Amino acid sequence: MNATTGSEPQIAVSDKALRRHTAAAYGLIGLGVVLGGLGLALIDSGRTTTYRLDQTVDASWTVGTLVVVVTLSVLAALAGAALLLVPKEILQRSDDFLIGGGVAALVIAALSWTVTPGVGFPVEFVLATTLFLALPFIFGALSGVVAERSGVINLGIEGQFLTGAFTAALLASITGNAYIGMLAATLSGVCSTLLLAWLATRFEVNQVVTGIILNLLALGLTGFLYERLMRADGSLNQPATVQKVGDSLGFLADIPILGPVLFDQNIFVYVALACVFAVSFLLFRTRWGLRTRAVGEHPAAADAAGINVNRLRFWNVTAAGALSGFGGAFFTIANNVSFSKNMTAGLGFVALAVMIVGRWHPFGVLTAALLFGFSSALQRFLNTMPGNPIPTEFLGMLPYAVTLVVVAGFIGRAVAPAADGIPYTPGSK
Repeated sequence: MNATTGSEPQIAVSDKALRRHTAAAYGLIGLGVVLGGLGLALIDSGRTTTYRLDQTVDASWTVGTLVVVVTLSVLAALAGAALLLVPKEILQRSDDFLIGGGVAALVIAALSWTVTPGVGFPVEFVLATTLFLALPFIFGALSGVVAERSGVINLGIEGQFLTGAFTAALLASITGNAYIGMLAATLSGVCSTLLLAWLATRFEVNQVVTGIILNLLALGLTGFLYERLMRADGSLNQPATVQKVGDSLGFLADIPILGPVLFDQNIFVYVALACVFAVSFLLFRTRWGLRTRAVGEHPAAADAAGINVNRLRFWNVTAAGALSGFGGAFFTIANNVSFSKNMTAGLGFVALAVMIVGRWHPFGVLTAALLFGFSSALQRFLNTMPGNPIPTEFLGMLPYAVTLVVVAGFIGRAVAPAADGIPYTPGSK
Protein backbone atom coordinates (compact mmCIF):
# COMPACT_ATOMS: atom_id res chain seq x y z
CA MET A 1 0.00 0.00 0.00
CA ASN A 2 2.82 2.37 0.84
CA ALA A 3 4.48 1.83 -2.53
CA THR A 4 1.22 2.55 -4.34
CA THR A 5 0.54 5.63 -2.29
CA GLY A 6 4.05 6.93 -2.87
CA SER A 7 3.87 6.46 -6.64
CA GLU A 8 0.55 8.23 -7.21
CA PRO A 9 1.78 11.80 -6.67
CA GLN A 10 4.70 11.17 -9.03
CA ILE A 11 2.33 10.03 -11.79
CA ALA A 12 0.08 13.05 -11.23
CA VAL A 13 2.99 15.47 -11.43
CA SER A 14 4.28 13.76 -14.58
CA ASP A 15 0.87 13.98 -16.26
CA LYS A 16 0.57 17.66 -15.36
CA ALA A 17 4.03 18.38 -16.74
CA LEU A 18 3.14 16.50 -19.91
CA ARG A 19 -0.03 18.57 -20.39
CA ARG A 20 1.95 21.80 -20.04
CA HIS A 21 4.60 20.45 -22.37
CA THR A 22 1.97 19.66 -25.02
CA ALA A 23 0.22 23.01 -24.57
CA ALA A 24 3.53 24.84 -25.03
CA ALA A 25 4.26 22.82 -28.15
CA TYR A 26 0.95 23.63 -29.81
CA GLY A 27 1.24 27.26 -28.64
CA LEU A 28 4.61 27.66 -30.38
CA ILE A 29 3.33 25.99 -33.52
CA GLY A 30 0.19 28.14 -33.58
CA LEU A 31 1.98 31.41 -32.89
CA GLY A 32 4.69 30.62 -35.40
CA VAL A 33 2.14 29.85 -38.12
CA VAL A 34 0.03 32.93 -37.34
CA LEU A 35 2.98 35.35 -37.17
CA GLY A 36 4.55 33.93 -40.30
CA GLY A 37 1.26 34.06 -42.16
CA LEU A 38 0.58 37.63 -41.12
CA GLY A 39 4.08 38.56 -42.17
CA LEU A 40 3.59 37.11 -45.64
CA ALA A 41 0.27 38.92 -45.97
CA LEU A 42 1.14 42.33 -44.50
CA ILE A 43 4.89 43.01 -44.76
CA ASP A 44 6.15 44.73 -47.87
CA SER A 45 8.87 42.65 -49.50
CA GLY A 46 11.07 45.74 -49.75
CA ARG A 47 10.86 46.66 -46.06
CA THR A 48 14.07 46.42 -44.03
CA THR A 49 15.06 46.34 -40.38
CA THR A 50 18.35 47.78 -39.12
CA TYR A 51 20.27 46.59 -36.07
CA ARG A 52 23.11 48.83 -34.93
CA LEU A 53 25.86 49.06 -32.35
CA ASP A 54 25.13 52.44 -30.85
CA GLN A 55 27.65 52.93 -28.03
CA THR A 56 31.04 51.57 -29.08
CA VAL A 57 31.55 51.45 -32.85
CA ASP A 58 29.58 52.80 -35.77
CA ALA A 59 28.28 49.55 -37.24
CA SER A 60 24.90 48.39 -38.40
CA TRP A 61 23.26 45.48 -40.20
CA THR A 62 20.22 45.87 -42.43
CA VAL A 63 18.14 42.80 -43.21
CA GLY A 64 14.88 42.16 -44.99
CA THR A 65 12.06 42.32 -42.45
CA LEU A 66 9.94 39.73 -44.25
CA VAL A 67 12.81 37.23 -44.41
CA VAL A 68 13.55 37.65 -40.68
CA VAL A 69 9.91 37.37 -39.58
CA VAL A 70 9.13 34.32 -41.71
CA THR A 71 12.39 32.52 -40.89
CA LEU A 72 12.07 33.03 -37.14
CA SER A 73 8.38 32.10 -37.20
CA VAL A 74 9.27 28.83 -38.93
CA LEU A 75 11.97 28.16 -36.34
CA ALA A 76 9.47 28.76 -33.51
CA ALA A 77 7.00 26.36 -35.13
CA LEU A 78 9.76 23.78 -35.57
CA ALA A 79 10.65 24.13 -31.87
CA GLY A 80 7.02 23.39 -31.05
CA ALA A 81 7.01 20.38 -33.36
CA ALA A 82 10.23 19.13 -31.75
CA LEU A 83 8.54 19.37 -28.35
CA LEU A 84 5.87 16.95 -29.53
CA LEU A 85 8.54 14.49 -30.64
CA VAL A 86 10.60 14.59 -27.44
CA PRO A 87 10.28 11.29 -25.54
CA LYS A 88 8.56 11.64 -22.22
CA GLU A 89 11.53 10.27 -20.26
CA ILE A 90 13.80 13.17 -21.31
CA LEU A 91 11.07 15.80 -21.13
CA GLN A 92 12.55 17.73 -18.20
CA ARG A 93 16.00 18.01 -19.83
CA SER A 94 14.83 19.46 -23.12
CA ASP A 95 11.57 21.37 -22.83
CA ASP A 96 12.98 24.53 -21.24
CA PHE A 97 15.61 24.87 -23.96
CA LEU A 98 13.12 24.36 -26.80
CA ILE A 99 10.44 26.58 -25.26
CA GLY A 100 12.96 29.33 -24.50
CA GLY A 101 14.39 29.16 -28.01
CA GLY A 102 10.95 29.24 -29.60
CA VAL A 103 9.79 32.19 -27.52
CA ALA A 104 13.02 34.08 -28.25
CA ALA A 105 12.51 33.53 -31.98
CA LEU A 106 8.96 34.89 -31.78
CA VAL A 107 10.06 37.93 -29.76
CA ILE A 108 12.85 38.82 -32.20
CA ALA A 109 10.52 38.32 -35.14
CA ALA A 110 7.86 40.59 -33.65
CA LEU A 111 10.49 43.15 -32.67
CA SER A 112 11.95 43.20 -36.18
CA TRP A 113 8.48 43.93 -37.53
CA THR A 114 7.82 46.64 -34.92
CA VAL A 115 11.03 48.67 -35.38
CA THR A 116 10.41 51.65 -37.63
CA PRO A 117 12.30 51.32 -40.94
CA GLY A 118 15.35 53.55 -41.00
CA VAL A 119 15.44 54.04 -37.22
CA GLY A 120 17.58 51.07 -36.26
CA PHE A 121 17.40 48.88 -33.19
CA PRO A 122 20.09 49.95 -30.64
CA VAL A 123 21.47 46.57 -29.61
CA GLU A 124 24.00 47.80 -27.06
CA PHE A 125 21.60 50.24 -25.41
CA VAL A 126 18.89 47.60 -24.99
CA LEU A 127 21.24 44.90 -23.68
CA ALA A 128 22.98 47.26 -21.21
CA THR A 129 19.63 48.63 -20.06
CA THR A 130 18.31 45.08 -19.68
CA LEU A 131 20.99 44.24 -17.13
CA PHE A 132 20.55 47.55 -15.32
CA LEU A 133 16.76 47.30 -15.10
CA ALA A 134 17.03 43.69 -13.91
CA LEU A 135 18.71 44.88 -10.70
CA PRO A 136 15.63 45.35 -8.47
CA PHE A 137 14.34 41.95 -9.55
CA ILE A 138 17.69 40.33 -8.72
CA PHE A 139 17.92 41.86 -5.25
CA GLY A 140 14.25 41.32 -4.43
CA ALA A 141 14.15 37.75 -5.73
CA LEU A 142 17.38 36.82 -3.92
CA SER A 143 15.80 38.17 -0.74
CA GLY A 144 12.84 35.91 -1.39
CA VAL A 145 15.13 32.93 -2.05
CA VAL A 146 17.00 33.31 1.25
CA ALA A 147 13.77 33.72 3.25
CA GLU A 148 11.72 31.02 1.54
CA ARG A 149 14.56 28.50 1.47
CA SER A 150 14.36 28.94 5.25
CA GLY A 151 10.61 28.33 5.28
CA VAL A 152 9.35 31.93 5.65
CA ILE A 153 7.38 33.72 2.93
CA ASN A 154 8.79 37.20 2.44
CA LEU A 155 5.82 39.01 0.93
CA GLY A 156 7.13 42.31 2.26
CA ILE A 157 9.72 42.90 -0.48
CA GLU A 158 7.70 45.80 -1.87
CA GLY A 159 7.77 47.55 1.51
CA GLN A 160 11.47 46.80 1.93
CA PHE A 161 12.11 48.38 -1.47
CA LEU A 162 10.21 51.50 -0.42
CA THR A 163 11.99 51.93 2.90
CA GLY A 164 15.34 51.31 1.21
CA ALA A 165 14.62 53.87 -1.48
CA PHE A 166 13.52 56.46 1.09
CA THR A 167 16.40 56.04 3.52
CA ALA A 168 18.93 55.91 0.67
CA ALA A 169 17.65 59.22 -0.70
CA LEU A 170 17.47 60.86 2.72
CA LEU A 171 20.92 59.86 4.00
CA ALA A 172 22.62 60.37 0.65
CA SER A 173 21.13 63.87 0.53
CA ILE A 174 22.15 64.75 4.09
CA THR A 175 25.71 63.46 3.80
CA GLY A 176 26.32 64.02 0.10
CA ASN A 177 27.69 60.47 -0.02
CA ALA A 178 25.91 57.83 -2.10
CA TYR A 179 27.64 54.97 -0.30
CA ILE A 180 26.29 56.08 3.07
CA GLY A 181 22.85 56.14 1.46
CA MET A 182 23.36 52.59 0.19
CA LEU A 183 24.43 51.42 3.66
CA ALA A 184 21.39 53.14 5.18
CA ALA A 185 19.12 51.40 2.68
CA THR A 186 20.62 48.04 3.65
CA LEU A 187 20.08 48.69 7.37
CA SER A 188 16.52 49.88 6.76
CA GLY A 189 15.81 46.62 4.96
CA VAL A 190 17.12 44.72 7.97
CA CYS A 191 14.94 46.75 10.33
CA SER A 192 11.84 46.34 8.18
CA THR A 193 12.16 42.54 8.17
CA LEU A 194 12.89 42.20 11.88
CA LEU A 195 9.18 42.46 12.65
CA LEU A 196 8.31 39.82 10.02
CA ALA A 197 11.05 37.52 11.33
CA TRP A 198 9.95 38.00 14.95
CA LEU A 199 6.24 37.48 14.31
CA ALA A 200 6.83 34.49 12.01
CA THR A 201 9.14 32.65 14.40
CA ARG A 202 7.98 33.75 17.85
CA PHE A 203 4.20 33.98 17.40
CA GLU A 204 3.72 31.79 14.29
CA VAL A 205 1.47 34.37 12.63
CA ASN A 206 0.18 34.08 9.07
CA GLN A 207 3.17 35.17 7.00
CA VAL A 208 1.17 36.27 3.96
CA VAL A 209 -1.05 38.59 6.01
CA THR A 210 1.96 39.93 7.89
CA GLY A 211 3.81 40.68 4.66
CA ILE A 212 0.85 42.58 3.22
CA ILE A 213 0.44 44.62 6.40
CA LEU A 214 4.16 45.47 6.43
CA ASN A 215 3.91 46.64 2.81
CA LEU A 216 1.04 48.95 3.71
CA LEU A 217 2.93 50.17 6.77
CA ALA A 218 5.99 51.00 4.65
CA LEU A 219 3.81 52.77 2.07
CA GLY A 220 2.14 54.91 4.72
CA LEU A 221 5.29 55.62 6.73
CA THR A 222 7.45 56.63 3.77
CA GLY A 223 4.60 58.75 2.39
CA PHE A 224 4.18 60.51 5.75
CA LEU A 225 7.92 61.15 6.15
CA TYR A 226 8.16 62.32 2.55
CA GLU A 227 5.47 64.93 3.15
CA ARG A 228 6.89 66.08 6.50
CA LEU A 229 10.59 66.07 5.60
CA MET A 230 11.29 66.08 1.89
CA ARG A 231 8.41 68.25 0.73
CA ALA A 232 9.22 70.76 3.45
CA ASP A 233 12.94 70.83 2.65
CA GLY A 234 13.90 69.92 -0.90
CA SER A 235 17.57 69.60 0.02
CA LEU A 236 16.69 66.37 1.84
CA ASN A 237 15.62 64.80 -1.44
CA GLN A 238 18.60 65.43 -3.68
CA PRO A 239 20.54 62.18 -3.28
CA ALA A 240 24.10 61.81 -4.47
CA THR A 241 24.57 59.10 -7.06
CA VAL A 242 27.26 56.66 -8.18
CA GLN A 243 29.02 56.97 -11.49
CA LYS A 244 29.67 54.30 -14.07
CA VAL A 245 33.06 52.61 -13.97
CA GLY A 246 33.69 52.61 -17.72
CA ASP A 247 36.25 55.44 -17.65
CA SER A 248 38.42 53.59 -15.13
CA LEU A 249 38.43 50.30 -17.09
CA GLY A 250 40.05 51.69 -20.21
CA PHE A 251 39.68 49.62 -23.37
CA LEU A 252 37.31 47.11 -21.73
CA ALA A 253 34.43 49.58 -21.94
CA ASP A 254 35.06 49.96 -25.67
CA ILE A 255 34.61 46.28 -26.54
CA PRO A 256 31.55 45.99 -28.79
CA ILE A 257 28.46 44.72 -26.94
CA LEU A 258 30.40 43.36 -23.93
CA GLY A 259 31.81 46.77 -23.06
CA PRO A 260 28.52 48.63 -22.49
CA VAL A 261 26.84 45.58 -20.96
CA LEU A 262 29.50 44.44 -18.48
CA PHE A 263 32.19 47.11 -18.20
CA ASP A 264 30.32 50.41 -18.29
CA GLN A 265 27.82 49.97 -15.47
CA ASN A 266 27.63 51.34 -11.94
CA ILE A 267 28.46 49.49 -8.74
CA PHE A 268 24.91 48.18 -8.29
CA VAL A 269 25.38 45.82 -11.26
CA TYR A 270 28.54 44.29 -9.85
CA VAL A 271 27.08 43.95 -6.36
CA ALA A 272 24.03 42.18 -7.82
CA LEU A 273 26.14 39.71 -9.82
CA ALA A 274 28.38 39.11 -6.80
CA CYS A 275 25.29 38.44 -4.66
CA VAL A 276 24.02 35.86 -7.15
CA PHE A 277 27.29 33.91 -6.98
CA ALA A 278 27.63 34.39 -3.22
CA VAL A 279 24.10 33.24 -2.36
CA SER A 280 24.45 30.23 -4.68
CA PHE A 281 27.74 29.23 -3.09
CA LEU A 282 26.46 29.72 0.44
CA LEU A 283 23.24 27.81 -0.18
CA PHE A 284 24.77 24.77 -1.87
CA ARG A 285 28.38 24.63 -0.68
CA THR A 286 28.37 25.55 3.02
CA ARG A 287 27.08 24.18 6.31
CA TRP A 288 24.83 27.23 6.67
CA GLY A 289 23.26 26.49 3.31
CA LEU A 290 22.68 22.85 4.20
CA ARG A 291 20.99 23.86 7.44
CA THR A 292 18.95 26.55 5.72
CA ARG A 293 17.64 24.12 3.14
CA ALA A 294 16.95 21.59 5.89
CA VAL A 295 14.76 23.95 7.93
CA GLY A 296 12.94 24.94 4.74
CA GLU A 297 12.23 21.38 3.68
CA HIS A 298 12.12 19.25 6.85
CA PRO A 299 12.19 21.43 9.97
CA ALA A 300 11.32 18.54 12.30
CA ALA A 301 14.31 16.52 11.03
CA ALA A 302 16.53 19.59 11.34
CA ASP A 303 15.29 20.10 14.91
CA ALA A 304 16.05 16.47 15.73
CA ALA A 305 19.56 17.00 14.37
CA GLY A 306 20.12 19.82 16.87
CA ILE A 307 19.41 22.84 14.66
CA ASN A 308 17.47 25.67 16.28
CA VAL A 309 14.93 26.04 13.47
CA ASN A 310 13.28 29.29 14.48
CA ARG A 311 16.52 31.03 15.38
CA LEU A 312 18.02 30.18 11.98
CA ARG A 313 14.83 31.33 10.26
CA PHE A 314 14.87 34.60 12.20
CA TRP A 315 18.41 35.54 11.17
CA ASN A 316 17.96 34.36 7.60
CA VAL A 317 14.87 36.51 7.13
CA THR A 318 16.76 39.44 8.61
CA ALA A 319 19.61 38.86 6.13
CA ALA A 320 17.06 38.65 3.34
CA GLY A 321 15.86 42.11 4.31
CA ALA A 322 19.39 43.46 3.80
CA LEU A 323 19.29 42.31 0.17
CA SER A 324 15.90 43.86 -0.61
CA GLY A 325 16.75 47.01 1.34
CA PHE A 326 19.89 47.49 -0.73
CA GLY A 327 17.78 46.86 -3.82
CA GLY A 328 15.59 49.76 -2.74
CA ALA A 329 18.54 52.12 -3.21
CA PHE A 330 18.36 51.27 -6.92
CA PHE A 331 15.22 53.36 -7.28
CA THR A 332 16.90 56.55 -6.09
CA ILE A 333 20.70 56.43 -5.99
CA ALA A 334 21.33 54.12 -8.95
CA ASN A 335 18.84 56.01 -11.13
CA ASN A 336 19.94 59.45 -9.87
CA VAL A 337 16.35 60.47 -9.08
CA SER A 338 14.60 61.90 -6.04
CA PHE A 339 12.31 59.82 -3.87
CA SER A 340 8.58 59.95 -4.57
CA LYS A 341 5.67 58.22 -2.92
CA ASN A 342 5.06 54.62 -4.04
CA MET A 343 7.88 54.93 -6.58
CA THR A 344 8.53 51.18 -6.54
CA ALA A 345 5.20 50.69 -8.39
CA GLY A 346 4.67 47.06 -7.41
CA LEU A 347 8.06 45.82 -8.58
CA GLY A 348 8.52 44.04 -5.26
CA PHE A 349 5.69 41.71 -6.23
CA VAL A 350 7.24 41.23 -9.66
CA ALA A 351 10.43 40.20 -7.82
CA LEU A 352 8.41 37.45 -6.15
CA ALA A 353 7.34 36.28 -9.60
CA VAL A 354 11.00 36.30 -10.67
CA MET A 355 11.82 34.10 -7.65
CA ILE A 356 9.13 31.60 -8.67
CA VAL A 357 10.18 31.55 -12.33
CA GLY A 358 13.77 31.12 -11.16
CA ARG A 359 12.64 28.15 -9.05
CA TRP A 360 14.16 29.45 -5.82
CA HIS A 361 17.69 29.18 -7.26
CA PRO A 362 20.05 32.19 -7.50
CA PHE A 363 21.08 31.53 -11.11
CA GLY A 364 17.49 30.83 -12.09
CA VAL A 365 16.64 34.18 -10.50
CA LEU A 366 19.33 35.90 -12.61
CA THR A 367 17.94 34.40 -15.82
CA ALA A 368 14.35 35.32 -14.96
CA ALA A 369 15.35 38.83 -13.87
CA LEU A 370 17.06 39.42 -17.22
CA LEU A 371 13.82 38.45 -18.97
CA PHE A 372 11.86 41.04 -17.01
CA GLY A 373 14.66 43.56 -17.42
CA PHE A 374 14.51 43.04 -21.18
CA SER A 375 10.78 43.75 -21.23
CA SER A 376 11.40 47.01 -19.34
CA ALA A 377 14.30 47.99 -21.62
CA LEU A 378 12.16 47.26 -24.66
CA GLN A 379 9.43 49.45 -23.23
CA ARG A 380 11.88 52.35 -22.86
CA PHE A 381 13.15 52.01 -26.42
CA LEU A 382 9.73 51.72 -28.04
CA ASN A 383 8.39 54.69 -26.06
CA THR A 384 11.02 56.93 -27.65
CA MET A 385 11.12 55.34 -31.11
CA PRO A 386 9.82 57.62 -33.89
CA GLY A 387 6.77 56.19 -35.58
CA ASN A 388 6.07 53.75 -32.75
CA PRO A 389 2.87 51.85 -33.72
CA ILE A 390 2.18 50.56 -30.18
CA PRO A 391 0.16 52.76 -27.78
CA THR A 392 2.19 54.04 -24.85
CA GLU A 393 -0.49 52.80 -22.43
CA PHE A 394 0.13 49.24 -23.58
CA LEU A 395 3.88 49.67 -23.31
CA GLY A 396 3.45 50.89 -19.74
CA MET A 397 1.86 47.61 -18.75
CA LEU A 398 4.31 45.46 -20.72
CA PRO A 399 6.45 44.33 -17.72
CA TYR A 400 3.34 43.35 -15.78
CA ALA A 401 1.84 41.54 -18.77
CA VAL A 402 5.09 39.59 -19.08
CA THR A 403 4.78 38.74 -15.38
CA LEU A 404 1.32 37.23 -15.87
CA VAL A 405 2.29 35.26 -18.97
CA VAL A 406 5.54 33.88 -17.58
CA VAL A 407 4.17 33.00 -14.14
CA ALA A 408 1.17 31.30 -15.76
CA GLY A 409 3.60 29.15 -17.71
CA PHE A 410 5.95 28.34 -14.82
CA ILE A 411 3.90 28.38 -11.63
CA GLY A 412 2.68 24.81 -12.08
CA ARG A 413 6.18 23.47 -12.62
CA ALA A 414 7.92 25.43 -9.87
CA VAL A 415 7.94 23.61 -6.54
CA ALA A 416 8.47 25.70 -3.42
CA PRO A 417 10.39 24.39 -0.38
CA ALA A 418 8.16 21.90 1.41
CA ALA A 419 7.89 23.88 4.65
CA ASP A 420 7.60 27.29 3.00
CA GLY A 421 5.14 29.46 4.95
CA ILE A 422 4.50 26.80 7.62
CA PRO A 423 5.32 27.94 11.18
CA TYR A 424 7.32 25.47 13.23
CA THR A 425 6.81 24.67 16.90
CA PRO A 426 9.94 23.18 18.48
CA GLY A 427 9.48 19.51 19.30
CA SER A 428 6.61 18.99 16.83
CA LYS A 429 6.67 16.37 14.11
